[in-house]
Amino acid sequence: MILLAVLAQMAMPSLVLDLGELPPQTLIPGRCVTVLWTRTEPPRRVAMADEAAQTLRIVQAGKSVDLPSTGKARYAGFGLAITLDLDIVEREGLTSGAIINQGAMRVDTVGKDSVVVPVGGIRACS
Repeated sequence: MILLAVLAQMAMPSLVLDLGELPPQTLIPGRCVTVLWTRTEPPRRVAMADEAAQTLRIVQAGKSVDLPSTGKARYAGFGLAITLDLDIVEREGLTSGAIINQGAMRVDTVGKDSVVVPVGGIRACS
């Protein structure tokens, strides 16, 4: 899957570069979020899904934006449609969270091809 991300960057640099790194986020008490990062070296934090708000926060063209949910693991807005396919694994010792060892974030952009970015992450509740 890492090869797929590298090929995507070579084939469509404008799309991949538009998805910037998400700065560290502050958890709102009582909420659960899933934070995703690329499976590349170095890893980059690229998205945060807020379960209560039903939004996906990304950095698009240098701005932090929240895309509303359009269904299970699907978000859309700002000319983008993003679908998440995540392997969420509960881990012993994590009382309010889980690990995402592998997953994919598909980014469909209006008027451009789709890009699938391999991701990993963590689900945490505060």
